[in-house]
Amino acid sequence: MLNNQTPFAAERCWVRDINGAEVWLVAVKATFDIQKTGELTIAEKQEEVNIAPKFRADPAVTSLEFETDLPHLKLATDVLVEGHAYSPNGKPVSSLTVRLKVANIDKSLNVTGDRIWYKSPIGVNVSDIKPFIKMPIIYERAYGGAILDEEDEHKRGWEPKNPVGLGYAKFAPHLIDTPVPNIEDPNSLRANFSHRSHPVGFGPIAGHWAPRVKLAGTYDKKWEESRQPLLPLDFNEKYYQVAPADQQVPGYLKGGEIVELTNMSPGGLLRFKLPRISLSFNTQFSDGTKQDHRSTLHTLVIKPDAPKVTMVWHTHLPCHFKVLKLTSTTIRLKNRIMTKEKEEEISNDLNTTAGNEVHA
Repeated sequence: MLNNQTPFAAERCWVRDINGAEVWLVAVKATFDIQKTGELTIAEKQEEVNIAPKFRADPAVTSLEFETDLPHLKLATDVLVEGHAYSPNGKPVSSLTVRLKVANIDKSLNVTGDRIWYKSPIGVNVSDIKPFIKMPIIYERAYGGAILDEEDEHKRGWEPKNPVGLGYAKFAPHLIDTPVPNIEDPNSLRANFSHRSHPVGFGPIAGHWAPRVKLAGTYDKKWEESRQPLLPLDFNEKYYQVAPADQQVPGYLKGGEIVELTNMSPGGLLRFKLPRISLSFNTQFSDGTKQDHRSTLHTLVIKPDAPKVTMVWHTHLPCHFKVLKLTSTTIRLKNRIMTKEKEEEISNDLNTTAGNEVHA
């Protein structure tokens, strides 16, 4: 049972570590509205904890919309952005740069209007750009793709880092009349077929895409005979990180960091400070023992279209020998209040907030 004494959503589950030991996971997910002043306020409607991954449609041909909020463990905070590129002042542009800044992350993407590859007397070229006002920043618009319907196996293939994207081909003629990627690395723009780009984006990477799939370990006959259903010994816990490598914050975000998004909202610049929030977790067992445990901020999702922010904290409590004795976990909120003189941390049991009980 969860005794959730916060205004946020919470969920829990049991998982096994690489050795098969039971681990009790609890995730708390807070949703905030971003005000025009840049202030964050607790959203009236809190987003639910994601208990399973969800794709935009068929996982074979679309990108991952969100991953589970209850992974075994994360070693860093994943920072994700779900949104669009907006032209300044709502006037059509051929291209622009979008930028994400927070903590150690400073990442820019180049966004260009629609183009196609066409056949010219000197080979395959890129058409003129069609100006745009708003463009989705999704992997379906970035470099990548797959060619799987060719009878000739030498023509078949895919981009393992983004099999749902645009512009992939083994041979230049296969690009004719197909779209050119809209989302690109500013330092690696694809002006012609010989200049290969690479997939980029701000969203989560699916578990069957590179590089995550390479971290999942080896599931061969030896694993079937000696390890199944446990994870293989070469499983790497970095697999649980879903953000691109340049959108991960080692040591986790703490709160209080400044976030800046450029050209991802109609106003041009969206700037706000993450709230400083501390959560306490107390788990009780039927033998009368209790254990306090702390959480880390494992995922930050910025949704500038809304505009909203979701923050997911996660606690990881080994309980292998106490699985049947665990009775409940109580979650409380500790607010950190900033004053001009100093930062004071106070406990707030939110007696005015109805406790949200989730029964096992």
